[in-house]
Amino acid sequence: MHDIILSDFNIDWMMPPSPLPLTSSDFGFHPSLVIHSYDPTAPDKELQAIKIQAWWRGALVRRTLLHAALRACIIQWWWKQKLAELLEKRRRAALQQDMRQNWAVVKLQSYVRMWRIRLRYCRLLNAVRIIQKDGHLILIVIEDSEEITAWKMKKQRQLSKKKKALKERIKAATKIQAWWRGTLVRRTLLHAALRAWVIQCWWRMTLDRRLQKKRRAALITYAHAERAVVKLQSLVRMWRVHWRYCQVLNAIYIIQCHWQCHNCQTCALLRGHCVVTATHLQFHIEIINP
Repeated sequence: MHDIILSDFNIDWMMPPSPLPLTSSDFGFHPSLVIHSYDPTAPDKELQAIKIQAWWRGALVRRTLLHAALRACIIQWWWKQKLAELLEKRRRAALQQDMRQNWAVVKLQSYVRMWRIRLRYCRLLNAVRIIQKDGHLILIVIEDSEEITAWKMKKQRQLSKKKKALKERIKAATKIQAWWRGTLVRRTLLHAALRAWVIQCWWRMTLDRRLQKKRRAALITYAHAERAVVKLQSLVRMWRVHWRYCQVLNAIYIIQCHWQCHNCQTCALLRGHCVVTATHLQFHIEIINP
């Protein structure tokens, strides 16, 4: 009922592509820089993945049902066409058989009438010959009322058959026109529904792509910000450690100078211990007598 070939209509391009996993190499920094960062959107990502999978399954089911409906419509149209062809063949066979029977009946009737007319003509011819022997003149007028009435009845039957056949043809043409109009309307509605479905899929895919771009941009921005913060923190810690180390080194130099200048009666050992933390500096010096 619909002149549509499903193999030529491919709608796989309308489906959204599978999302690619993001790695730390995509943003240009090492994973060790964001070890202490916390990702609060992990459950949201799982929920979004579940939603995308549910949408994809629904799209596959809708596409399968649409293909099944189209195939069913095509099979129904083909079956109706085959039934119409078989019915038309039967009608033609019945009409040919009826025409042959009528032609045989008409031929037999014509033979019978011809034989009756010939018989009457022979009888009249014999009567005329007998009368001519007696010397009389006779005018003979032959009227075959049966032949005239049969011819009139035959004409009337033919006219009635023609009228009946014309009515049947008009009725069949009306049915065919109504079926064709309905087919056109259904095909137009199906094409409109398919176009609307394609537009909806394209719009959903466009919205999904925009959302993916926004998420990617937000993730890249967040990663850059985290990387900058981590780098600043590392630079600040390095500067503080370097500054404290310089302080400790200066203190050690001063102690060594004073110890060398100090006049000691006994020999002693000087042992120092330095601990550098993120908040303060611890420096211990012990003098050990041997």
